[in-house]
Amino acid sequence: MDRFELADWPGVMTLLASSGPAEIIRRVRQAEARHAVAADDATIAYCTDLGEA
Repeated sequence: MDRFELADWPGVMTLLASSGPAEIIRRVRQAEARHAVAADDATIAYCTDLGEA
């Protein structure tokens, strides 16, 4: 998201909360295609409950 200026970090977190990690990856893949950049591995870890067990 940074590389293609798709969103700032607060925007990324909002998108994760509303649409999930697959949407982030989808948007990055679209930007890669527009800029003729080869797609690479994609992983997003989004933890929402880090309370004590």
